[in-house]
Amino acid sequence: MKSVSQFSSFQIIPYIILFVSILFSISGQLLMKHTMSNTNEGLFTWAFIQQLVLSVSVYCLGIANWILALRSVKLSIAYPLTSLNYVGILFGSYYFFHEVITLTRIAGVMTIFLGVLLVVIPLKKSI
Repeated sequence: MKSVSQFSSFQIIPYIILFVSILFSISGQLLMKHTMSNTNEGLFTWAFIQQLVLSVSVYCLGIANWILALRSVKLSIAYPLTSLNYVGILFGSYYFFHEVITLTRIAGVMTIFLGVLLVVIPLKKSI
């Protein structure tokens, strides 16, 4: 059984910040798509500018959280985890924009996700 002192080297807060960064990134991308899809009245109207500023602001919050996460999370782990954006965008596009999810897309996203697991999960060193 592992003691509490063995868990002290793993800090959960930086990983929470990293996942919040991923959520902001996904949300910002979906908001940008929504903004650009609703340009019936034309570009550079007051409503368009407000939506664009909101979407870019949300995306920038993701960047700010990313920078904070990098203070403690190894880049070789953090960067592969950002590929979870693919999963979020796939399901967000399906839910909000009624885009079709094909088996090919599911297989591609699952391949990426499994690749991320292989990069992130530590392997035991052979002696």
